[in-house]
Amino acid sequence: MKVTIIGYGKMGKEIEKILLRAGHEVLATIDNDHEWTERMDKFLQSNVAIEFSTPQTVIGNLNRCFEHHIPVVSGTTGWQDQREAVIARCKAEGGSLVYGSNFSIGANLFFAINSLMAKMMNEQSQYDVSIDETHHITKKDAPSGTAITTAQLLLAELQRKHGWKLGDAAADEIAVRAHRVGDAAGIHTVTYTSDEDRIEITHTANSRLGFAQGAVKAAAWLVKNPGIYEFKDIFGRL
Repeated sequence: MKVTIIGYGKMGKEIEKILLRAGHEVLATIDNDHEWTERMDKFLQSNVAIEFSTPQTVIGNLNRCFEHHIPVVSGTTGWQDQREAVIARCKAEGGSLVYGSNFSIGANLFFAINSLMAKMMNEQSQYDVSIDETHHITKKDAPSGTAITTAQLLLAELQRKHGWKLGDAAADEIAVRAHRVGDAAGIHTVTYTSDEDRIEITHTANSRLGFAQGAVKAAAWLVKNPGIYEFKDIFGRL
């Protein structure tokens, strides 16, 4: 593949290493408006772009990919409230997109396990549920996209909960707590608590490697399978 990496922070650099080790070509890395102008020609020669930027720049980055018909994989979080508009723009431009709050295979198995557990907990009203997430101190958004996705999956199955809230929550809401510590790559825990006991389901990322590998696999898949996909729906096909 010929790839442009959009967002050249810690994740972008990890993705670059994996691409080069696998024999792919990184035509450009783009991290600001000046580099967009300077490296546009290289971008236009790419088979696919992989985008891990910031909540403030992600929409503009995606729109450039759609406009120039470059398939794009995006792992940036913090833009969920604009998702419908982004997908509509992608469709209008005939673009291709894979997006997700977490590109780790393990985290997506964590999502599936939590959906099943929430469904089972409809018969166990003695348990309350909460979500804790821990990331590095430089992460821009809180709670994490992974925590939000987890909350949405629980709400789809757990009938006694009708929303989520960051911090303290009402009885019919899921409390989500965000922690920022050192260089943590990502820890997510769903906890069910009753008077009798406590059940925890945890996914811990040991490094950024799993996220980066998932994004590269998604990029290779998207080149061969144009369309619009959420990563949690396709990770089993990669």
